[in-house]
Amino acid sequence: MSAHNDTAFLRMFIMILGALVAFTVIILILANLIIGSVEEERGEDPRMRAMVLERIKPVGKVNVAAADAAPAAPMSGAEVVAAACNSCHVAGVLGAPKIGDEAAWSQRMAAAGGLDGLTASAIKGKAGMPPKGGAMVSDGEIRAAIEEMLSKSGVDAASAAAASAPAPAGSAAAVKEMAGDAADAAKSMAAAVTPAPAPAAPAPVPAPAAAPAEQPAAPAADLAKGKAVYGAACFVCHTTGAAGAPKLGDKALWAPRIAQGMETLQMNALRGKGAMPPKGGRMDIPDADVLAAVAYMVSEAE
Repeated sequence: MSAHNDTAFLRMFIMILGALVAFTVIILILANLIIGSVEEERGEDPRMRAMVLERIKPVGKVNVAAADAAPAAPMSGAEVVAAACNSCHVAGVLGAPKIGDEAAWSQRMAAAGGLDGLTASAIKGKAGMPPKGGAMVSDGEIRAAIEEMLSKSGVDAASAAAASAPAPAGSAAAVKEMAGDAADAAKSMAAAVTPAPAPAAPAPVPAPAAAPAEQPAAPAADLAKGKAVYGAACFVCHTTGAAGAPKLGDKALWAPRIAQGMETLQMNALRGKGAMPPKGGRMDIPDADVLAAVAYMVSEAE
């Protein structure tokens, strides 16, 4: 009798346990169906998507230029002359042949052995002229600039190259060129060491009464821009003291000029003074940038 009761109890326990398991499975299935339906209606969570994209984004990227991108067009000879050559070849700084002086350019052409030799000399630098005149241009652009200056000086580069030949190291032409360079250097050194007499005052240029008010005040000048302009144009003379130009940072030379007032210094820079042409020969530079360069040089001497 006891064994029969134990068997009945065991069967009842198994039935109850099976019913609980079946009920649990049914609840889980219904829960998954309900959750899936809700997510489907709600759609994708944008915040979750943003988090996933942030985690899987690449560490860096490579920018590849288009294969068919055309290179920048080279500068014309006139553009190179305006940007780099005028500062010395307009006033003849450090013995540089002036633009328009046919005799001086013909002599340099003959001494160099033609256009190729003259171009090579300009690329390497000569006497006080830095390589390529200190400009970041190609060899072809330098050649175009020389052809432009020869043309403005009335020299036919093709004819001169055909008529001239490279001068031997010991020839009279080479000796004459060396003597000319030495004389030019001596004149430049004398001008830098011995104060030159004050040049004749230029003819007064009438200016509107409001002109001084339009000039930017020195404290508001962009010294960083002025430094960049100095490095691109003014260093040619103001680093070496060519033609009596006050050297950058030389307080003794700048003091009497600063005493004249910032407006006077600015007008001299824009109009030219002594051997310095207007804007140092860089007519492509805006007036505001020239004034910034003046402010920078003054700040270095104060």
